[in-house]
Formats: sequence, C-alpha cells, structure tokens
Amino acid sequence: MTDMKALVALLLALIPAAALADALPSSIAADVNESYRLLAKTYYKPIDGQTLVDAARAAIVDEANKHHVRVNLSDAPAADNQEATIAWIDDSIVAAAEASHTAPTPFAYAVMTGMAKAVGDRYTTFMTPEEYRAFNSALDPEKISGIGVLIAPDQATGLMSLSYVVPGTPADKSGLVSGDILYTVDGTSTKGLTVENTSKLLRGRAGTNVHLEVDRSSEHRRSFDITRSEIQPPTVVAKMLPDGIGYIYVIAFGKETPGQFDLALRRLHDAKALVVDLRNDGGGYVDSALEMASRFIANHPLLTVQQRGLPDATIPAGDDVSVNVPVTMLVNKYTASASEIMAGAMQDDGIAALVGTRTFGKGVMQTLTPLADGAAIKITTAHYLTPRHHDINLRGIDPDVQIEEPSDSRLGEVAHDPQLRAAMAFLQKKIAESETPKP
Repeated sequence: MTDMKALVALLLALIPAAALADALPSSIAADVNESYRLLAKTYYKPIDGQTLVDAARAAIVDEANKHHVRVNLSDAPAADNQEATIAWIDDSIVAAAEASHTAPTPFAYAVMTGMAKAVGDRYTTFMTPEEYRAFNSALDPEKISGIGVLIAPDQATGLMSLSYVVPGTPADKSGLVSGDILYTVDGTSTKGLTVENTSKLLRGRAGTNVHLEVDRSSEHRRSFDITRSEIQPPTVVAKMLPDGIGYIYVIAFGKETPGQFDLALRRLHDAKALVVDLRNDGGGYVDSALEMASRFIANHPLLTVQQRGLPDATIPAGDDVSVNVPVTMLVNKYTASASEIMAGAMQDDGIAALVGTRTFGKGVMQTLTPLADGAAIKITTAHYLTPRHHDINLRGIDPDVQIEEPSDSRLGEVAHDPQLRAAMAFLQKKIAESETPKP
C-alpha cells in the first residue's frame, strides 16, 4: 500500500502544470475566470493586468505558507494575454493545492480575495458562499416563525414593550398595537429579560400558539392567544407621531423594501407631513432607493452615473408621484450609499429638507455578481453625482438643518430623539403655513 501511494505521488509530480488544470472543479474555475474578467473590464478605473497577476501569485504563495508548504510557481504569461493569464492562475492554484495535499477551493478563494483587494478599493470585495448568504440576509432577512413584532425594553416598568407591530402579521390581526407593554409570554414574565431572550419565547414553529398578557394605557391587562406563522422581518418601520406627522424608518434598502415602503405610505395616508429616517442605514440596492425616491419626485433627474468607457447616464424619475405632503429626512454619519442616493435626490430636487449631521460620503456604486459555486464578487463599477451634479464621494451630504445626535439618543422616540424633534418642528411650521388662509 505504501509503495502504491509513493507511485501515485511520483506520477502526480511528473504531470505538467497545464494538465493539472483539469483537476480544478469547473465551478471554481468559472469563479476565478469571471472574477478576473470583471475586475479587468468593469472596475470603474482602468486596472493594469499585471496588478491582478501579482495579487494572484502572492495569494497562492501565502495560502501555501498557511499549510507549511513552499511553492515555486512558473512564470506568468504577459498580462495582456488574458486567456493565457487565467489558465496560468488555474494551473497555479491546482499545483499549489497538490503540493499542500488539500482541496483547490481555499486557494481559489484566496486568489479572488487578493485580486479584489489589489484594486485598492474598500468596496470591491470577494465573498465566499457563507459571506454572500450573510450579505443577502442583512438586506433581505430570511423568514422567521413568530407573531410579527419588534420589541424593546420599557424604561418605566422594566418589562418589554412592542415597539412595532408588522402589518398583516398574526400580531397585527389579533389587535396588538405599538406601545403595548408585554407582561408575560406563555406565563413567563418579561421583567428583566433581554430582547434576545424575549424573542426566543415569542418565536416557535409555525402553527403553534403563544399566550400573551399585555397592558395598554387606559385599559386593564388583556390576554391574547396568537398562532405563529412564517414572518418576513421588516426593513421598513412606520408609525404616526403627534400633530399628524407620519414617521417611516428605513432600516436597509433590500429587494422587498419598496413594497414595504409603499405599505407604510398607505397606512399613513392621513398624515399631514412625513419624516423619513435614514440614520444608520448603510444602503443596499440602488434600484430600491431610486424606486422609493420616485414616490416623491416626478420628471426630474434622480442621479447621474459615470461608468468607465461609457457616456454619463442620467436616470430620471417617472411621472407617478404618490406623496404630496411636506417631507423631512433624518441623516447621520452612517447614512451611506443607496441612502445617500435617495437623500441627495430629495434634497437637490427641493422635495425634502435633510435634518441631522453630514452623511457618510459614498459616491460610488457596486455591481454584485453571483458566482457559479455560490460565492459572489462585488465590484465598484460606477461613480455617481446627485441631480445637481454634486460629487459626494468622500465628502458626504450636508443637512439643511444641522443638529448633533446625543450619545443617549433613542432613535424614533420623540422624547429622547432631538434630531427627530427638530425634523418635526420644521414640519409643524410647514403644516401651519399650509393651513393658514391666504388673503
């Protein structure tokens, strides 16, 4: 048996590097091929092919070092010969994997990670299948089994309160409302419990029942028996504030966010004005931001996109405006990317006043490409300007009303959120002006 292993090892050592390429799984080879081509052709600034080759070589050597193996790779072909270069990368991955007695996948992932980093752009990244799933989950959370509420500690009682009841869910249909104090879940008091522990009590297999005891202002404690179901966690939260001001908090710009935003607008159809809160919203899908901005803007530009090798393209809004009340938008230093696209369009077109602090300053856009084996590569492919051609990259957007955010601020709670109060004060003046009879 030992002699047979030695013979196999000897035969492998005699196989030319080019022949070893056949051992690279087709999905992994496709990933490397696609990543190289996309980085070389679509990154918004020209990239020297030698930069990618050098990064690939360094990544392979570094990965081999992790396995305590030194590899001597053959000379790479001229970087302008893309087909030969990709074949060399494939062969080098397999040769290093053979020398390390391990699968080629970690080497391929290291190569794609290294090439993405080599362009020198923090937003251009390679994602493994696990990282890609986590990325998608953050923008479009997977369904969970529960009743459809967001909860938060109630400072006055030490119990949990319902900070939001998701429309159309079992909680909503049963009559629970935002602000209800949650005393018990299946007989367990929520006093002193964390949000995580209370959530575990509320969740369970779809079709099972959960018994709640709830207290509502001006009412006695009430009991609710609610059947759990599959729930889509929201990326939009909405409620009515005093003086007829609607409040919509956009958590992230996922694929489902425009639909949830429209539902929030319908639920707040009686609002005299709106606050759209984009604080701490790091962005997401640009198409979602443009679609949502189009609810307020008609027949005007939303942004201008600059791509390598192409003429500037201006993206216009449609002609179907669904909101015609005064609007403010809350922003802070974590308002970024797609959030800044929406905020910049609303400010430049004179639709909304921005309240808060300067935004993050991400004026570049990425294209996300899923790869064959479940991984993905995200590449900065465009630079964008606001409708008035302001370049916000590394600069951010200055709000119309500058007001700092205290460290103890509780976002969305009027009594503990001075930025929200400033936005409401601005809107209250607008409402008063609209209601004052004209001479």
